[in-house]
Amino acid sequence: MGRAAAALLLACGVVAAPLAAQDSRFVATDAGKLALHVDGQPFLLLGIQLNNSSGFPAELRRLAPAIRRSHANTVMAPIGWESVEPVEGRFDWTVVDGLIAEARAQQERLVLLWFGTWKNANMSYTPAWVKRDTARFPRVVDAQGKPIEVLSPIATASRDADARAFAALMAHLKAVDGRQKTVVMVQVENEAGTLGADRDHAPAAEALFRAAVPADMRGAKPGDWTANYAERAPEAFMAYHTARYIGAVAAAGKRAYDLPLYVNVWPREQPGLLRPGDSSPSGGAVSWLLPQWRALAPAIDVVGVDNYDTNVAPYTEIARAYDVPGNPLFVPETGGSMAHARHAFWTLAQPHAVGIGKFGIGAGFGLKDGEEAEEPIALDYRLLREAAPFLLPLRDAGQVRVAVEEDGMANVPLVFGDVDLVARFGEVRDGYGGPRGQGNKDLSGRVIVARAAPDRFLLTGARTNLKFAPRLGAHGSVQLVTVEEGHFEAGRWVRERLLNGDETAFGLILPPEGKTLMVTVQENR
Repeated sequence: MGRAAAALLLACGVVAAPLAAQDSRFVATDAGKLALHVDGQPFLLLGIQLNNSSGFPAELRRLAPAIRRSHANTVMAPIGWESVEPVEGRFDWTVVDGLIAEARAQQERLVLLWFGTWKNANMSYTPAWVKRDTARFPRVVDAQGKPIEVLSPIATASRDADARAFAALMAHLKAVDGRQKTVVMVQVENEAGTLGADRDHAPAAEALFRAAVPADMRGAKPGDWTANYAERAPEAFMAYHTARYIGAVAAAGKRAYDLPLYVNVWPREQPGLLRPGDSSPSGGAVSWLLPQWRALAPAIDVVGVDNYDTNVAPYTEIARAYDVPGNPLFVPETGGSMAHARHAFWTLAQPHAVGIGKFGIGAGFGLKDGEEAEEPIALDYRLLREAAPFLLPLRDAGQVRVAVEEDGMANVPLVFGDVDLVARFGEVRDGYGGPRGQGNKDLSGRVIVARAAPDRFLLTGARTNLKFAPRLGAHGSVQLVTVEEGHFEAGRWVRERLLNGDETAFGLILPPEGKTLMVTVQENR
């Protein structure tokens, strides 16, 4: 490291430390899933992602109060290729060092998002010297023969330039953050693929498309792309070349610094007509090509899916398509509505889920009429942030159930084998079939129940009324022995008071502001 670079780090408050083995990694589990560990412990990523043009130290500092109100444990900040390599071969780490320094000041973990060749299937974050040299860095050509604003994934010069820049970034992170490890993970590109064309129709690409499918495309048979994939051939062709391109970029970075790497996907499953290159990028790690994509880019640890759907059926369908052996569920981007907060609660309760990131935060996040007001997903994060060390082992061992309210779903059973619960949302009234929840007007009910011992249950959530019952067919009742209200401190349960009488006689109530209970029960037969 030169004197100028060292002076810059000191000015930003980032001191280059002696290098040490990194302590953020994905660890294989007995269940065949990867688990994110930070500081040697399982880590549940509760992220808040800065807006696309907010990945700068001054913006991160300005947003500090909003980030605090979000209760996130990780800030996800974009780093544009154009910001760090404005002149080819000359790197400027001012922005990177400033973000690290500010994240440390706020005592937040940091995930960096590399906006290199792709950002939302476009090349907008590439340096000016890349944009101007269309011969060296060719664009994708559409079916009408016109170039579009997407770098071709077939071009080796573009791939090599991106890989050099990403490797330089990772080497710099190792030099300035290898000991303190503020940065726990890095996203490689952003929603990669091509919008504006189904595939590259340039002459060089056309020749490759009509040639035999390469042997390293998993599952392919002898023959060209059309013979193998019919009408899906353009998407498969672009996925092959995009995955190999990103695989090379990721591998170069990982050789420099072995931090966890992931890619995020704009999912193919969109409402309306499915037209890769139009309704979704052509070439991304879409679910039907996920095995091929992962094999072609082995330096990528996890493929995460950006999931903005507000309807429960498509949301869970998309999530489950990426929750497969070898690839744990990770939602790097979701929205900020109540529906997204409900679905975030569901996501975080899935065994081995890495975490979730809420996209976008402004200075007014969590403010209403000048006063603090809790955003829907901030409630999720507040309830789960300190509970995670206690909750994750139970979740991954299959001892967690989750219920979220949806339109027409105000009473949800939670079955643990020998003990049942029902989550009732909204006011509970007597009627045919017994007392039932009538639903909340804003559909805000959500609850996670974890079995910590045969007779002990953790309940956390909001706008929910819970009732225990013996398993179907058993006689007797389930008696509440103790009901503790409390909170967690670094994974340790802290009891605040014991509840009884009016507070438990009408069900275990989790109010609008959220609550966590530890309940001990006894079966009476």
